[in-house]
Amino acid sequence: MKRAFIKNISYYVPEKVLTNEYFESILDTNDEWIKTRTGIETRRMAKSDETIFDMGISAVRNLENKGVDLKEVDAILVPTVTKDYIFPSMAGQLQNALGLKNCFAFDLSAACSGYVYALNTATSLIESGQCKNVLIVSAEKLTKDINWKDRGTAILFGDAATASLISCREDGKGIIGMHMQSEVDMSIKLNGGSFLPIDANNVDSPDYKIYMDGSETFKRAVTEFSNSIDKVLETSGKTMSDITYFVPHQANLRIMQAVAKRIGLSSDKVPVILDKFGNCSSSSIGLALADSLDNNKINDGDLVCLTAFGGGFTWGSTLMIW
Repeated sequence: MKRAFIKNISYYVPEKVLTNEYFESILDTNDEWIKTRTGIETRRMAKSDETIFDMGISAVRNLENKGVDLKEVDAILVPTVTKDYIFPSMAGQLQNALGLKNCFAFDLSAACSGYVYALNTATSLIESGQCKNVLIVSAEKLTKDINWKDRGTAILFGDAATASLISCREDGKGIIGMHMQSEVDMSIKLNGGSFLPIDANNVDSPDYKIYMDGSETFKRAVTEFSNSIDKVLETSGKTMSDITYFVPHQANLRIMQAVAKRIGLSSDKVPVILDKFGNCSSSSIGLALADSLDNNKINDGDLVCLTAFGGGFTWGSTLMIW
């Protein structure tokens, strides 16, 4: 049976580190308050002139440095909510930079669920026979959209990019289950579209920065994380006890711990990278997965579950035999 699988993955993070102590200097907060409520200790911040494309292409070059040949890529998917341009797409810019003439490219937006949505889309393209190799590049520059006076959101987000090559195999391994779902909710939002457009007079207004109702988002995230895992297991004929490694979106340590406890997995089977990088939206799962692979935490034959929840609301899971 032909199945899609993650052939290789890499990442890029900017050099600048924002510590909790930095936020102590600009907000009514402290290191203990931030760590207790989020689990975050540091996060990365891109330079003011560093674009989403710059970060994305850096992640792609790091993928090539691992020996990955991208000449046979049929499609490029870019999940991002922090685009450089409305159009052309960032995916198209990457296609041009890589010199890939015979492929198609498009961006998609699902907030923090973007990696799972892109991975599931790539899987469908491969299983249908339309593509053999799909490049997913997630790049987010969330620090440009932060309200630096709002301690509820300013402390959460960081900048990062990941690049994944999705290919096909026929040895029984690979992606065996997918789930995606959404429901319109304004508990997390970022203005700037046609409803409330940005101009030179309002670009720095809090109305055009990330807004989040933290308590409502927390409750829904825990619920939908669990629901999504249940659904992807059901459609795959697997049970909770079959999962050997769980890679959740890195938004809040308490959410991750609550879901991991429900699954029954110990902490060494659930990667935590948000302490170093914060919430990087669609780049978070790729970061956690790459870190796990670099540290040999995922073994051949493991049943790995990726699950995300994001603004919109969006949520979903991918289940794979590694």
